[in-house]
Amino acid sequence: MSVIAGIVRFSGDPVRGEDLALSAARLALPGVGAAATWLQGGVGLLVRQRVVTPEDLAERQPWVGAGGRLVLIYDGRLDNRPEVVASLGLSLGPGEVMPDGLLLMKAFERWEKDAFQRIIGDFALALWDTAQHRLLLATDHMGLRPLYYHHGRQFVAFATTFPALLALPGVPRQINELKVADHLILNAKHPVETFYKGVLRVPMASYALFNENGVGMTRYWQLDPTRRIRLASDNDYIEAGRELLDRAVACRLRALKPVAATMSGGLDSSSVASTAARLLTPQTLQVVTCVTHPGVKPGPVKPDRYVDETPYVTAIAAMHSNMVLSLTSSASPHVYETDPTPFFDKAGIPTRSMANLGWFFPAYQKVLDAGSTALLGGEMGNAVWSWDGLRGLCNLARRGQWITLARELSYLNQQQAGSGYKELRRNVLGPLVPFRLRQFLRKIRNQPEGFWHPHSGISPGFAKEHVLLERCRQTGFDPSLAGSSDGQGVRLHMISTLAHQNDIRSAIRSVTGIEIRSPLLDIRLAEYCLAVPHNQYLRKGITRRFTRQIVADRLPDAVIHNNRAGMQNPEWFSRVTMLRQKMIADIERFKSSHLASSLLDLPRLWTLLEQWPKDAAVAHQLEHSYRYLLPRAIHAGCFLLWAERGGIVK
Repeated sequence: MSVIAGIVRFSGDPVRGEDLALSAARLALPGVGAAATWLQGGVGLLVRQRVVTPEDLAERQPWVGAGGRLVLIYDGRLDNRPEVVASLGLSLGPGEVMPDGLLLMKAFERWEKDAFQRIIGDFALALWDTAQHRLLLATDHMGLRPLYYHHGRQFVAFATTFPALLALPGVPRQINELKVADHLILNAKHPVETFYKGVLRVPMASYALFNENGVGMTRYWQLDPTRRIRLASDNDYIEAGRELLDRAVACRLRALKPVAATMSGGLDSSSVASTAARLLTPQTLQVVTCVTHPGVKPGPVKPDRYVDETPYVTAIAAMHSNMVLSLTSSASPHVYETDPTPFFDKAGIPTRSMANLGWFFPAYQKVLDAGSTALLGGEMGNAVWSWDGLRGLCNLARRGQWITLARELSYLNQQQAGSGYKELRRNVLGPLVPFRLRQFLRKIRNQPEGFWHPHSGISPGFAKEHVLLERCRQTGFDPSLAGSSDGQGVRLHMISTLAHQNDIRSAIRSVTGIEIRSPLLDIRLAEYCLAVPHNQYLRKGITRRFTRQIVADRLPDAVIHNNRAGMQNPEWFSRVTMLRQKMIADIERFKSSHLASSLLDLPRLWTLLEQWPKDAAVAHQLEHSYRYLLPRAIHAGCFLLWAERGGIVK
């Protein structure tokens, strides 16, 4: 594991150590070692090593190979090391250790760009070819290790963090207002763009080749939505799924210090944590769960939700004697909620919900206190691993399978009264309504033009001036959140929106030193789950049926048969109320900010602060405004103010 940065000047102007010095300082993050550089003519490569796996102890980056022709710097973890070693025909003696970086260099020496077809893991890398004067930048299949770059006049600069990239000479340091607007309206359909003008990201599963003539981008892998797996029986599907889940978790247990895991009462993180506990036996597994603070009373709870994770996670821990369960909570806002400046200094970006992130930080601190730097989670499980199958109902309608559709809706009604009618509206009829028709209906009802209005604090004037609705339509972003009428399309869309989430994962690592690992995004597991027939996920009204059956051997019935969803940060109103006076002061500061006052609807934000709900019951009726719109807009405004006042370059 490491953090990397570099400059390549195709003009031939030399790169000197001082050109990398400020970037190296910005990479001085928790757990990283001293800076190591490789300088030759117009090329400067920089790496600071973080030791997480046993093999990291042997890393000696930058790696030079192919007789001096190739130079590699690398941030990541190879999850199929045995297969790569075998394919290369390597024979490692007893006690011999080959770090991932060196193994990756040998893969490029042998297979060049075809190496991407053989490696699996989380990675971002830069490979300089001294003979062809060519720079290759690449990220892993899911983009879990972001890599950002600026391609200027006859040069390219890159880094794995925004602060490190912006510290390199020649990189512009201006806010990309349209990307901030996307952030405010939740438009994730511009994943290559970033919050900074001229700064782009290498897309997931892609590599970019730069030379003096320009850049070429190549996609080396993608999920195939048309692929289907046909097995003889339900049990065959289940056994294959179990094997892939076990393998996805097992290869992510490689760490020098004990691995920890987050866990809730849902199916995603609990599947990962319970599998890890089984594989680690008798070694203990530290498990953390965020719960409501005893002194805080959550607001009203919808029938399909629950607020207390405790009964579920304690039941899971009781099944696995080597689980050490910790329940974490906080009675006050986190320091990053009261003053996000230090967060911006290290991350260089805002987050969509600082209140939620603040809710999680006590768990991160517990992980650090336990001596762990690798944390397993269940991120994006609902896109692949635990898909509920409900959008598959629309597939039935589109194919004219009316009897099967009616039968499934009837079964859903039997599971919960009214559920079938709700899903008919939400997952069958809703997605079939064209975008322009939905917009027309809003117009004749005198509703605001933007579908984002209920949950976004963006200025209507800015949205109109920059034609945000057309920007959304042209890229296929559906602000009504109805999404694709195709079940596979919805799942692929969810995966395609990983960019911001991956930025936040990277930000958490920058701030805490914790590496978050996501077994449910293992591409072998993802490919399998996407190819399993839809009726494995939804049958006789049982959603997530496939997942429930796979984990029946490792989770209690109370979790397996639970159809309610846990509420993340159920005490949100109490938390934002404690920040009300700060937000009032922030609004006053925003008035002097050109960016904040042009991008944000300050009058609307001020009205929300003045008309503060009298209690949690009222607040939950206005959840879109007080849980999402207001905190997100205030946090974005703080980011813009930070940037304007020199936060980018200080």
